[in-house]
Amino acid sequence: MSTQTVELTPGQAAVAREAADASSQKLSSKVRIQRWPSDGPVVGPPLMMAPLDKAAAWLYESNFMRPWLEDQIKQHLANGGQFVNKGRNVHENEAAGIPNGEQVAIRARSEYRMATELEVLNFVDTSAYASSAGRSVSKKSQERGYVLHYHEGAKLIAAYDALPRQGRVVLDILDEAGREEFTEASVLVLLSEPKSVERLKTKQDPALIFGFYRKRLIDEGHLEEISGDA
Repeated sequence: MSTQTVELTPGQAAVAREAADASSQKLSSKVRIQRWPSDGPVVGPPLMMAPLDKAAAWLYESNFMRPWLEDQIKQHLANGGQFVNKGRNVHENEAAGIPNGEQVAIRARSEYRMATELEVLNFVDTSAYASSAGRSVSKKSQERGYVLHYHEGAKLIAAYDALPRQGRVVLDILDEAGREEFTEASVLVLLSEPKSVERLKTKQDPALIFGFYRKRLIDEGHLEEISGDA
């Protein structure tokens, strides 16, 4: 595999040399901040020596740190971590009941963590899902349901084996969800998961793939269509 060498401008090369020299020297308690003009003049001094806390706060508030911060947040959440937002004062506390009937004030106002697949599937058919997902979810897709009959008997196994690869992957993904009943909305959510898209090996919208195979999967008995009030 060939590697492409990126040539540095004289200014970039000087910055790189200074950083390399600094890494081998004893450090102070202050942060060095070098600022260059881009489209306009530098607002404030081009060179500053700031306390660590202040420099960290400036970095936190700056736009160019957002991609790094977002990446760290995603890694933390993906590794099972969580973020809990607490009330800033007593007026933002929420009352929570405890088993002995007393009330205890808690300051947690919101929590971020990775949802389980079951939590997603249970939420996807609620009225709140469309707004939280930031997309249009039709009521019909939330009401149209299917029962999965995965490898139930020799006839279905033979029909499964005769399906094109993507059709088999669709059924595999549904089976691995660990349930038998799905709404169409929940099917589409499952197929839209990044790992599912990777397994489908397609750049198409997973909804188009399911729409393509839907009739065949029903006709052959892999899926049994049921009404929303069944």
